[in-house]
Amino acid sequence: MVEDLRRKLVDLEREALCLRAEIERVESEVRRFAEERNGLNSRMRNLKREAANFRKERNALNEEVRNLKVILMELKREYRERLDSIRDLRNRIRKHLKMKPSRREDSLKKEIEEIDWRIQTTPLPLEEEKRLVERVKSLEKQLNFYHKLNAMKNELSILEGRLKKIKDEIALYREQITETVEKSQFFHEKMIECLKKMEEFKPKVDEINKKYGESRKKLSALRLKYKKLLGQISAIKKIIREEEARKKAEALSALKEKIGREALKKLKKGEKISFEEFKILAEQGKI
Repeated sequence: MVEDLRRKLVDLEREALCLRAEIERVESEVRRFAEERNGLNSRMRNLKREAANFRKERNALNEEVRNLKVILMELKREYRERLDSIRDLRNRIRKHLKMKPSRREDSLKKEIEEIDWRIQTTPLPLEEEKRLVERVKSLEKQLNFYHKLNAMKNELSILEGRLKKIKDEIALYREQITETVEKSQFFHEKMIECLKKMEEFKPKVDEINKKYGESRKKLSALRLKYKKLLGQISAIKKIIREEEARKKAEALSALKEKIGREALKKLKKGEKISFEEFKILAEQGKI
C-alpha cells in the first residue's frame, strides 16, 4: 500500500511541478497583458486629455470670434450711420452752394474790414454811417454763407476721417476674425485627430482586456487546481507518515516482545539481564 502511495505521490509531485511551471508561464502572460493594457490605457488617457485641451482652445477661440463679430457688427452699423450722415451733409452742401454769393469770401471780408475801418476812423454823417452799417450787414449775410459752408466742410472732413478709420478697423477685425477662425479650425482638427486615434485604439484595448481577463481566469483555475493537487500530496504524505509510523511501532513492539522473551529466559536460568531488558519486562508486566 505504501509503495503504491509513494508511486502516486511521485506522479502527483511531477504533475504539481509541471502545473507550477504552467502557472508561472501564465503569470508572466498576465503581467505582459497587464503592462500592455496599462500602456494602452495610459495612451488613451493622454489622447483624451489632449482632445479636451484642444476642445478648450477651440471653444475659447470660437468665443473670441463671436466677440469680434459683435464688435464688427457695431462698426458696420456705425459705418452705415456715418455714411448716411456724409451723404446727407453732401446734399446739404450741394443745396447750400446754390445760394453761393457772386463774390468770393476774401473779397467780402476785405470790404467789411474797409467799412469797419472807415466807420471807426472817419467822422461820417449819420445817414452815411447808417448806410455803411446796413452795407456791412448785407456783406456779413453773404459772408455767413461761407461760414456755414466751411463749417459743413469741416464736419464733412471729420466724418470722412472717422469713416476711413472705421473702414480700416473693419478690415482689421475681419482679418482678426479670419486668423482666429483658422486657429480654431486648427485646434478642431487636432481634437478630431485625437478622437480618431482613440477610436483606433479602442479595439486594441478591448482585445487586450479580453486576453487579460481570459489569462486571469485561466490563472485562477490553475491556482485552484494546484491548490487541490497540493492538498492531495499533503494528504498522501500524511497517510505514508502514519503508515510508516504504524509499521515502525509494530516492528518496535515485535522487537520488544522478542527481547522480553529472551530476557525472561535469562532470568529463569539465573542469568543477569540489562537495564533495557529490565525496562521492557517491566513495561510488559512480567516482573
